[in-house]
Amino acid sequence: MMQELGQPGAEPCRVDLLTGDMKRSVDFYGRLFGWKTSGGNSGTEDSIDMYLGDELVAGFLNNDSGSECSDAWVTYLNVADAHAASYSAGMYGGCVFLQPLEIQGQGTLAMIGDPTGIGVGLWQSSTVRGLTKASGRHGTRIWNELHTTKFEKVTHFYRDALEWDLLSLSDTDEFRYQSYGQGPNAKAGIFDISGQPDPKPGWRTYFAVTDTDKALALAKNLGAKVLKQAQDSPFGRMAVLADPTGAEFSIIQTVPA
Repeated sequence: MMQELGQPGAEPCRVDLLTGDMKRSVDFYGRLFGWKTSGGNSGTEDSIDMYLGDELVAGFLNNDSGSECSDAWVTYLNVADAHAASYSAGMYGGCVFLQPLEIQGQGTLAMIGDPTGIGVGLWQSSTVRGLTKASGRHGTRIWNELHTTKFEKVTHFYRDALEWDLLSLSDTDEFRYQSYGQGPNAKAGIFDISGQPDPKPGWRTYFAVTDTDKALALAKNLGAKVLKQAQDSPFGRMAVLADPTGAEFSIIQTVPA
């Protein structure tokens, strides 16, 4: 569950938090993961980059009170051509929520949806600025995973529209999962949650921690809600949380190599 960014291959490249309370989110993630704002920002701005030391880890975006979107973590895929990828999404049964938009001096942004309507961002970078690596360091993004109740339809979409080379890790009624790449070169996963209790489709972001139980206890003290208690897995000890404004995320203490 770790990858390095290489040539654009529609792999997860960064995450943004859509939040209705910027100051509260800055405080929560700062105390949980040690993140700090850039340039002394106070948390009153509409857009803030968050850093761990000198490493960019995420962006925070203000979720306007008039927005129909819930607070959430948004995954972006690194593409060579946002226009072509958006067109391909439409060709293979998806939709385009936001047409490609050039961000001066940085790159081109778009937002697409798969055939079930689950959105994901596209980012065509003109520089390395704005990209994050899944390094495994405490407090950094380590894995991105799509949860879906329409597994066949969604896996076909990512294969066809974005040219994902998906490999089956398990194909049973109890656990159906495909990975984009494998082993240390794995980039993302697609998980069939149709048989899970209270399935909630969407992209999930995992953050690395040095100790899942300690991080979970701290998050609870900071106002987070525990959605799934800590449990061991083949990839490490993990838990699922909702931050104080409701955005869901996962933490994982990885297994030593």
